[in-house]
Amino acid sequence: MADKIKLLYVDDEAANLNVFRIAFKRRYDVTTVESALEGLKLMEKDKFDVIISDHRMPEMTGVELLEKVGQLYPDMTRIIISEYVNDEIIRNAIKNFGFNGSVGKPWDADQLTALIENK
Repeated sequence: MADKIKLLYVDDEAANLNVFRIAFKRRYDVTTVESALEGLKLMEKDKFDVIISDHRMPEMTGVELLEKVGQLYPDMTRIIISEYVNDEIIRNAIKNFGFNGSVGKPWDADQLTALIENK
């Protein structure tokens, strides 16, 4: 059996982290954190295949986080989650910073799985 995809999910809302963890913990090796800075610190110590981040967070937006992650870890799959997926900032980030995709809130598990697995 192949190793599970190692996934980091960043969202400042604990309820969103819990729902995500419950939905995907059987399929993936899921780690969740409540802040972009906490996520960056964790990535210094541990390797992840995929990072998924909420966009609207207090200390750093998801776009800023995923842009930084792309500079530090260019091979990591990066996915943004936002209520505003058609927002110009999100569209430009996908186009200009090589994000692997975006998912709207509330997210669809099948759509998110396809992006995680690059289908």
